[in-house]
Amino acid sequence: MILGLEGAAPKFGVLLMRRLAVSLLLATFALSACQTEQRAQVLPAQPQGIEGRWASIGGPVAYTATFQNGRFTSVERATNGLLASGNYTDLGPGQVNLLYTSTTRKQQVSANCNQVDANRLSCATSSGNRFDLARA
Repeated sequence: MILGLEGAAPKFGVLLMRRLAVSLLLATFALSACQTEQRAQVLPAQPQGIEGRWASIGGPVAYTATFQNGRFTSVERATNGLLASGNYTDLGPGQVNLLYTSTTRKQQVSANCNQVDANRLSCATSSGNRFDLARA
């Protein structure tokens, strides 16, 4: 045995164990921080006003109406054939006036619509016919 080194091995072992324990402890904290992080969910923006696509509710023909930048169109769902096209004017919060031409009757129609909630429009033509739309 070499003189002066008889206690070196145990001290080296203790020092090594301490470093290993500290390293493991730091790694554990780092990993636990990664696992407990909560990611914020980004929800799609809810449509506002009447812009967008709307589906007919009831009626003899199922159709989809599109309101986009002052233009209005409606197409039959089964055939994608154009039923009507025209314009709409904003009359105030939740109220619009439609002025469109029916492709089947070849006549111009005016209707007023009220947005009764974010996903529903209730409309009436100038001749008294009523129709409802749900956001598609």
